[in-house]
Amino acid sequence: DIHTHILPGVDDGARDLEDSLKLLHMAWEDGTTDVVLTPHYRGKYRRNTPQLLRERFEMLSQAAREVLPDMKLYLGNEAGIERDLGEKVAEGRVLSLNDSDYVLLEFDYGCSRIQLVDGVMAVISSGYTPVLAHAERYDIFRKNKKLADEVLALGALIQVNAESVLGKCGFSEKRCCHRLLKKQMVHFVASDGHDVQDRTPLLGECFRYVSKRYGEDYAQILLRDNARALLSGQWK
Repeated sequence: DIHTHILPGVDDGARDLEDSLKLLHMAWEDGTTDVVLTPHYRGKYRRNTPQLLRERFEMLSQAAREVLPDMKLYLGNEAGIERDLGEKVAEGRVLSLNDSDYVLLEFDYGCSRIQLVDGVMAVISSGYTPVLAHAERYDIFRKNKKLADEVLALGALIQVNAESVLGKCGFSEKRCCHRLLKKQMVHFVASDGHDVQDRTPLLGECFRYVSKRYGEDYAQILLRDNARALLSGQWK
């Protein structure tokens, strides 16, 4: 799961260590073995320094090892687009996914095509590959069917949320997900998990759904193989 908000007390996800451990237990019991903690970097959350995030990560990792010794945790940011975002990642002020060359990139839901394309190009020109977070949630991505081809041609990767694939976030988001899935334009399905009730870190139902509709091999690629390749530095 490459997109979660489980790091305690740093954004609108887990409030404290107890919350974080509950979310990790939920994910583990549902079949998730590897979790990337990607707190927001935007707005008021810019004050969460990498030092603070790494300290919280070590605290959570130590607590998780005692109760979930086989679960693997990684750290990153879900970074809101900024003109100098690539420079901030290079300087260590914003975290890439597991210190890789891949950045989980977020836009405003009402962003324009120019803003989205320019943002993707800015990150790529800085030497990093953007992973477009929950692409199906952007109005322009749903309306402009050629936009996916455009950002993929630039070199970006696409992530969609499991709940959107399942239709739990509305018909238009589900339709966008399946349009991308049918064309094999999706690289990752993640949970974007925030809490234990409304935005849970659960992927099992989506894995079974994608397996039934598109085949288990494709589900394995979207929910396991690609993420492992990225985190291990073996992405091609």
